[in-house]
Amino acid sequence: MDTQIGIIGTGSMGCMLIRSFIRGGAAVPHHISASNRTPEARDAIARETGIGIADTNRTLARDADIIILCVRQPDVVPVMEEIKDLLTDDKLLISIASDVALSELEALTPARVVRVIPSVTSEHLKGVSLMVFSGRTTPADRELALSLFGAIATPVVIAEQNIEAYTTLTSCAPAFFAAMVHEFAQSATRMTGIPAAEAERLACETFIGTAALLETPGTTSPDIIRRVATPGGITEEGVNVLAHDFPAVCDEIFRATARKHAQFRD
Repeated sequence: MDTQIGIIGTGSMGCMLIRSFIRGGAAVPHHISASNRTPEARDAIARETGIGIADTNRTLARDADIIILCVRQPDVVPVMEEIKDLLTDDKLLISIASDVALSELEALTPARVVRVIPSVTSEHLKGVSLMVFSGRTTPADRELALSLFGAIATPVVIAEQNIEAYTTLTSCAPAFFAAMVHEFAQSATRMTGIPAAEAERLACETFIGTAALLETPGTTSPDIIRRVATPGGITEEGVNVLAHDFPAVCDEIFRATARKHAQFRD
């Protein structure tokens, strides 16, 4: 790919995308450049990966074919205002902000716009990247964006009105799953006296192994439950507890994240 990719923002997600694009073969370092309001952070990822640096956001926007905004949500509009005269209709703009709509982005630029919600799991070339394409994008834009993010995760194209629920299910979920594993380990310590560090290690190793089982083609979560929880057995007792109590917790997660999305939109 000869396309020049410019990444504005080298925080956690921006750096993850840079590393993953290179690791996944989506782009080579000399086709990627980055800018950041803190030069030290920009320079650190450049030294690590060999990418180029842009002294300013405007320099990056001028030279890149694809501009990926990896800034905090409140900074999206100010950054776009800073570079809007350079975001011409021959540029492809990709925003990873979870609550800045296509209509808001398009109002600030004639560029073709895509929204992508990546996941930290892309650090290991796993998980899902949610993608929403604006009506301005061309088939070539879509192919390019799908290829870029398909190299680091499974790209899933969705309707924009579904983005909040899908974000909870994908991008937010690594934190939820990690919290569940941690709480399960903490419970083992409280209820049985297993040392906390040992309980955490065992729970994490088992979670990793379970994820590997789920990678087997055709294997579903219910398949694993059936394999482990024999009828009338010990495991089935625990599964029954989860089936009775856990749905309410999961429902509340979706309600809570929906409320937070609404706050950000307001």
